Amino acid sequence: MQSAKYLLLIFCLLLQACSPLKIPISQSIEQITTVEGQAAIQDGAQLLARKMAIRDAIRQASLQNNSQINSRTLINRNSIALDTFTLRTTTLINNTKVIDEWIENEIYHVRAIVRLTTGSMCTPQYRKRLAATAFPMVQHSHTSMAESNDLSNGIPREISNMLTQSGAYLGRNKTHTSLYAQPDLAPEITGTQPYDISDDMTLAQRSRVQFVLSGVIRDLESSSRQYYRGTGISSWIKSLNHYFFTTRSITIDIYIHDGYSGALLFQHRYKDQASGDIRIPKDVMVGSEAFNNTDTGNKITKIINQSVKDIQESLNCYPFYTRILKIEDNKIFIDAGAQERLNEGDQLVVYSSLGTINQFGGTQQILGFDKKPTGVLTIKEITPLFAIGELEAPPHMLGIKVGDWVKSW
Repeated sequence: MQSAKYLLLIFCLLLQACSPLKIPISQSIEQITTVEGQAAIQDGAQLLARKMAIRDAIRQASLQNNSQINSRTLINRNSIALDTFTLRTTTLINNTKVIDEWIENEIYHVRAIVRLTTGSMCTPQYRKRLAATAFPMVQHSHTSMAESNDLSNGIPREISNMLTQSGAYLGRNKTHTSLYAQPDLAPEITGTQPYDISDDMTLAQRSRVQFVLSGVIRDLESSSRQYYRGTGISSWIKSLNHYFFTTRSITIDIYIHDGYSGALLFQHRYKDQASGDIRIPKDVMVGSEAFNNTDTGNKITKIINQSVKDIQESLNCYPFYTRILKIEDNKIFIDAGAQERLNEGDQLVVYSSLGTINQFGGTQQILGFDKKPTGVLTIKEITPLFAIGELEAPPHMLGIKVGDWVKSW
């Protein structure tokens, strides 16, 4: 009887040891809140006011959860000359559902259920276009003719491919183009005049993309293969070790500019060090198995993978942009369609142009573009490459023109 108890105990211990380990998985915490938002109705644009009221409700929901507000008030001659605030929240909007809406005194009110999450990355509704440009080397002497010449083109190509595979972006390969005539000055890309339209905006408009990926390879220098001075076995071993086990410093700067405004949205420097097999053979392509088998290639691949994660975390929450291609009567043709995941019934905000803001006394030195939300475009037809929508009022009454911006919010 006693032996049977021991056998049962051993059997239970074996079952426990063989059971699968339960590894705690870090999950984002969700919170549901009900909030109200409001916006003024201007020029009878109720859909636009509704969109802005929903945005206000989302802002109110974010304010209730771990927000940080920095305010600044400037008083000049007993009157408020400047009153601004900035808001930063630690929550992301996962889903929003309007449960009630009404109009009172030309104010559009909405009541919505907002689902908040503490995760670090948004899930974008639409795919954003991105053009990948070459990463020039700051010091060409850091590589030799016997090594691969695919780094400047291959690194941005792989970043673009991985972002496209994520389903949130549509990559365009423009790696034959470099934005930086002087790579050591990157990310400065303006011309001789400080307020000229930057090359990234020109490239974005020509390539019909929202973002422009660029970068520079700042360092790829190998340690020198020289002998240590001195006599004896110690100096000889150090010299031998230094000759056969060289190291290579790796520093890559990566940038992403907004192709519509020229603003620098993402900037990060990645550093690592390779040792051992640091040479990348000629004709080896970035991303290939032969590339990853070298220590330098392996370290660069890790940088590529990390940069993709950082870009997604930084830009997935950024609104979707596109432009108006054509206007026919009340129909608006926009430069986005099924491949960007647009659907019939989607509503986008149209921003009409108020002109360019020029430097004082100049004609070509552009400081920026003045835009204002004018109406809401409701998508009626979808094709693979473009979509057709309609506004609440005729486009000519709202001052909307070809080339104006269309945003997700």
